[in-house]
Amino acid sequence: MDPAWWVTGFLIASWCYLGCLGSVKGLLSDIRIRWPALLIATLSLMVLWHIRATVLPGLSLHLLGATLCTLVFGYRLALFPLTATLLLAQFTAAGDWRTLGLNACILVLWPVAISRLVAYLVDRLPSNLFVFIFVGGFFGGAAVVVSTGWLLTLTLWLTQLYPWGPLLEDYAAYWLLVAFSEAWLTGMLLTVMVVYRPALVRMFDSTRYIDNA
Repeated sequence: MDPAWWVTGFLIASWCYLGCLGSVKGLLSDIRIRWPALLIATLSLMVLWHIRATVLPGLSLHLLGATLCTLVFGYRLALFPLTATLLLAQFTAAGDWRTLGLNACILVLWPVAISRLVAYLVDRLPSNLFVFIFVGGFFGGAAVVVSTGWLLTLTLWLTQLYPWGPLLEDYAAYWLLVAFSEAWLTGMLLTVMVVYRPALVRMFDSTRYIDNA
């Protein structure tokens, strides 16, 4: 891979992380309040990311969990379990650490950004509980996985690591199957949480979706 990709990845990732973290004082306060849930989410994601299917030499598919993390914790706190999981995956896979910035952009920052965009769009839709669950959770989770998988496919092709034909037929297409699993898992867990513990879902307004329904 051209070193320019590594440098660009680190620069973009650094700029995004610094911009997302914002006020350190407020961030530390959030972490102190929600650290048990963050720890559970991190451990769950570590297991989820290691359940993978290899489709091409050096390439595998796995669920992301980014949409649920973003809806539950907000986009800033969601970065912590996802980043910790990425670091562990990079370490256990004996990957090239020079690609860490690029991987963070594609597998952490991009999914969180798309999840936040989906949540923004859901907030403009009618105040209905099923809209939040199905559009924000089910379809949102699927959209995040498909867009992430296809962005990763495009990046692999642009860096000339793999030819376009095998990437399109044996890699990009299979992300649609992963998207269905992600949608089902996100929708199911989100439903359970908004029904039994709505206070834990930061981006869920119980007054709007339940009390005023």
